[in-house]
Amino acid sequence: MARAVLELGESLQAETTCPVCLELFSEPVITECGHNFCGPCMAAVLGAPPRPAACPQCRAPVAPGSLRPNRSLGAVAGLAGTLGDEARRPRCPEHGEALGLFCESCRVPLCALCRDGPRHRDHRARPAEEAAKELRETLQSNLAILQKEKEEFKPKGEKKSDSLLGKVASERQRLRDAFAQLQQFLREQEGILLAQLDGAHGQLTKERRKYVSGVSERKALLDTLIAEIEKKRDQPVVEFLTDVGKTLSSCEVAKAPIPEPVSPELWRTVQSLSETSQLVMGALAKFKVNLLSEMDRERVKVTLDPETASPYLILSKDRKTVHLGDGEQNLPDTPKRFTGSPSVLGSQGFTAGRHYWELEVGDGDSWAVGVAVESVRRKDSLSMAMGKIWALRLDWNRQYTALHMPPAPLTLKEEPRRIRVHLDYEAGQVTFYNAENMTQIWQYKASFTEKVFPYFWLWSQKSYIQLCA
Repeated sequence: MARAVLELGESLQAETTCPVCLELFSEPVITECGHNFCGPCMAAVLGAPPRPAACPQCRAPVAPGSLRPNRSLGAVAGLAGTLGDEARRPRCPEHGEALGLFCESCRVPLCALCRDGPRHRDHRARPAEEAAKELRETLQSNLAILQKEKEEFKPKGEKKSDSLLGKVASERQRLRDAFAQLQQFLREQEGILLAQLDGAHGQLTKERRKYVSGVSERKALLDTLIAEIEKKRDQPVVEFLTDVGKTLSSCEVAKAPIPEPVSPELWRTVQSLSETSQLVMGALAKFKVNLLSEMDRERVKVTLDPETASPYLILSKDRKTVHLGDGEQNLPDTPKRFTGSPSVLGSQGFTAGRHYWELEVGDGDSWAVGVAVESVRRKDSLSMAMGKIWALRLDWNRQYTALHMPPAPLTLKEEPRRIRVHLDYEAGQVTFYNAENMTQIWQYKASFTEKVFPYFWLWSQKSYIQLCA
């Protein structure tokens, strides 16, 4: 029915449309040739003052005063307009009916057929006009509130960002200035030390040249004297004695010691410069290590906690290395101590932040390194405690295992000797790296709610675990 009404409206609109303005007839008039036009349209065609003109449709002559009102067509045009308004009303895409209702539960407009359908049958529906009036009032109220909030809206985020941007720029400039001053200082000291070494080099070259010249002269003198003595020793007595004194004097000169190639003073100067150079290089190396250590704030110094160490484990005096002993030690069985497995914790635990430490495991096997929560079971076997441990283990058969519950075998392309264990408490991540090339070995995802400690396990006397400084 709705579609039939729409089609009727479209037909009526076509029949009641003025061919001049292409709008519905307004005050329609009919010409003697039988064509209909809007009164204002034909008035414009005839002009002012009115004069004969051609019919816009058939070009027949139209004389002023020959037009007659067509009131019936005007009424039909009004009806067509009403039907057109009805046709332009939004329709239900499913049923084609007018959307005259509003579902308050789904907040969507409905037609009468939708209202009785299964989706909206149990929902409260209201006339669309009534719902629109109330919702307009609600929106108007929200508009007033939002406009007031907009007037009072003065966010301070930009100021905070600007402040931080200024701080970053300031720190950047300070850092550039500090490094520039340091570089200038180092260049000055480098220039002084190199000038001193260049001076020593020049002096050594000069004394070496003098020494080589003296050696060459002495060698020539020796060759001359040897030849002269060999000739003179067979001369007659008087001839032999005539200038033997000169020959003997030359012999004394030839027997005099050759001067040292380097003077004692210059030797002491070179030694002092060498010692200074070594001290400077050592200071620079220490400076680099200290600078990197200060910048690397995530690295922590881990030591082994003897109060947690299994009686089967031997800790070094500096608490940096752990070995498996020959037997069980006589140690007090406290709640902290591992007695069910050869395990030990680090002394420091973490409840927030990002931290890492590095360790060496050597070529041995039967070890495990990682983290454990404070409530890890210490009197039971490793398999019973595994649910609260996140570790990397190398078994006796050289098989690597992700040690958690359940354990999972790993296939590694290389056997790491130095391992980095990285803990991100908030992100719940425990990541293992080969510290020699920073290749990631394995990463756990967890959710920590208690203190987390470095964890170590060892079950071979041929192996060791050593924490790196």
